[in-house]
Amino acid sequence: MSQANALMVTGAVIGLVLGTSMGIAVGGTAYNAAVFLTPLGAFIGWLISRSIGGPTKHAAAGVEPAASLQDRPQDALSENSVSEVPNRNFFEHLVWSVLALFATLWNFQIDLLDKVGVLPTFVRQPLLFVGLCVVISAFFPPALVIYFFAWLGANHFKISEETSYRATIK
Repeated sequence: MSQANALMVTGAVIGLVLGTSMGIAVGGTAYNAAVFLTPLGAFIGWLISRSIGGPTKHAAAGVEPAASLQDRPQDALSENSVSEVPNRNFFEHLVWSVLALFATLWNFQIDLLDKVGVLPTFVRQPLLFVGLCVVISAFFPPALVIYFFAWLGANHFKISEETSYRATIK
């Protein structure tokens, strides 16, 4: 399964799970939310695959990632890139896709903090991320679980103070 397909399937599954657990608006049913969020999740997965260098970027550059693996030194390979290792099975693609979607959600939060202008404060005081999670959870309780999984996905892609806690998804 290609990286784009794995991200689309993962996004659709996440949309289905979120959609069946909530309604879209007051008086909405879980079915309505699932019908709306499942294709939206697949679309977001497709957008993520395009933004992190899906097969079209490699094709446009004229390089096939699997063919060029033998020519590069081992230390040049990235441990976080799904396209670098040609023999990954479906489960590994799926796990990587889930982590990439959650890391993208984390990066969205980081971008919002940057737009508001408080990201430098959060970088100096990383415990503010926990405080933000608690404050958001007071108004929207499922945010605690979503926030934790977003952190888990971003942590897989090596967030650090040097990267301003942004996940670099390859």
